[in-house]
Amino acid sequence: MADEPVRTEAGDQQDWATLDTLLDVTVNLIPMGILLFFVLLYSLFRPWEWDPGMFVLMHFLTVFPFVLLALLTYVSARAIASAEQGG
Repeated sequence: MADEPVRTEAGDQQDWATLDTLLDVTVNLIPMGILLFFVLLYSLFRPWEWDPGMFVLMHFLTVFPFVLLALLTYVSARAIASAEQGG
């Protein structure tokens, strides 16, 4: 049951997204959640006066690492699945 491929809503399966692989990469969800928390926090509450340059810089420093971490999580999930299949 743990090695069953994850199925999407369309019904097609993704060979790399098994439950074991997803459990291996869940360690990245905590930092991603923290980054999203700060994006939402600084979007709703601005501790400094309104400055477009500061606003863009703050969001760049949180959104860019989030995107990189999401990409790293995807690549590592593919690598883990490939290693588990022996390929």
